[in-house]
Parts: sequence; structure tokens; C-alpha cells
Amino acid sequence: MELKFITDYLDAYFEIDAFQDDSANGLQVENSKKIEKIGLAVDACQESICKAAKAGCDLLIVHHGLFWGRQQLIVDHHYLRIRDLIMADMALYTVHIPLDAHPEIGHNRMIASRMDLDGIEPFALYHGRHIGVKGRLKRPCLRSEAAAEVEQAIGFCQGFLKFGAERISTVAIVAGSATDPELFKELKRECIDLFITGEPKHGAYHLAQEFGLNIFYGGHYQTETFGIMALGEHLHKLWAIPVVFIDAPCVF
Repeated sequence: MELKFITDYLDAYFEIDAFQDDSANGLQVENSKKIEKIGLAVDACQESICKAAKAGCDLLIVHHGLFWGRQQLIVDHHYLRIRDLIMADMALYTVHIPLDAHPEIGHNRMIASRMDLDGIEPFALYHGRHIGVKGRLKRPCLRSEAAAEVEQAIGFCQGFLKFGAERISTVAIVAGSATDPELFKELKRECIDLFITGEPKHGAYHLAQEFGLNIFYGGHYQTETFGIMALGEHLHKLWAIPVVFIDAPCVF
């Protein structure tokens, strides 16, 4: 398959121009050959790039790419990553917030589906677009039971702040690292009993305590694997092209 055909499809599917994002979403590094195998990873780190090259991938699609909202010199680790991509003749495509927000295969939507939530709706307004979801448990339960259910769905628990209701019914999800005070206000305003995100931040502890929130941390990396894997399944079903998930986990 031609690289441009794939990237044009992804640009449109994720509406990448409709989102305000520090990430330079879209094609970040091109290659010179046709795409016969696609790798998908959370991070464009050297481990992911080398594993994808070893797996014979011609295109690597990631959530966290190499270029963000400032000028970046191609030196040190940045040089090594780009060097390895070019030496492998492997293209790099990045989709950050548009993947968080995607209503069908986004991280948050996929976690909600794994939890089998009812009444799933958009949540967490970010620069005019919703990037998270909210819903309800099929059966309200105690906070400890809800935490066990979330850990089973995500596969990891990095921490659990217990400052909210003892009985859980409503749930909101924003994968990655969602700690903005405005988001916490929205959680309180929407009467969310349990908030699920990825990576804990120091300042979030006292905010959660002061707002009276329950926050489950499933790990930044782990909560952002679900949309990436779903995208791989989507592309394989669409074009019957071989895809592989490149796992390069970290403890956060």
C-alpha cells in the first residue's frame, strides 16, 4: 500500500486538523517504500522503533510522537530515534489527542467498553472538543468493588485516591494524565463518583481531597494502549494488512 493513501485515511478518520494539540499529529517521518506491515506503539521511543524494525514494519503509528509544540534539534536521543527510523526505512505517524477523543476506538471509549458501562457519553471539554467519556455502572457497587473492576479492565493500578462517595454509580474516563483543575470542577459538577485516568501527579492529591473525588490511576502507558491496539484491529479489518502491537511498557 502507498504511504500517502494510509496517511490520508488516518488524517480524515481522526480529523487531526480539528484538534488543538501540542503534538504534531500526522506523518512525522516518511519512508521510500510501500507499506506491507504496520506496527503500533504508545511511544516513539528507541525501544519501540527497534522492535518495530525487527518485526519488519514499514510504518509505525504511535500516540506519543517525536515532534511537539516547539523547535526541536535533532541531537542526542532525538537524533538516535530518527536515525533508526531512517535506517530501517520505516515511516512514523503520530495521533495524540485525536486518538484520546475518538468516539469509536479512542482509549477512553475502549476502557468504557471493557467495563461495559451504560449510557456512554462525551466528557471533558478540551479546547472545544470532548476528549473523554462518562457512563454508569450496570450495577452500583461499593468503592472497593469498583476499583477491583477497573483494575481488572485495565490490568494495572498505580494508585487510588479515596476522597469521594463510598458507593459508585457514575464513572468518567480520561486516559493518560488528566489533572487539570477545570476538569476536577467538571467532575464535581457532573456528580461523577469515580474518575479513571493514568498517571498520578503531586498536585492532584490535594485537589482530589478538596473536591471530594475518587480517582483511580491505571498508569499513563497502560491506559493508552487500548486505543492504539483498537486502531491496529481497525486497519487490519479495513485493508487485511498485517499489523503488530509493539509493547514497550514503563512503570508510569
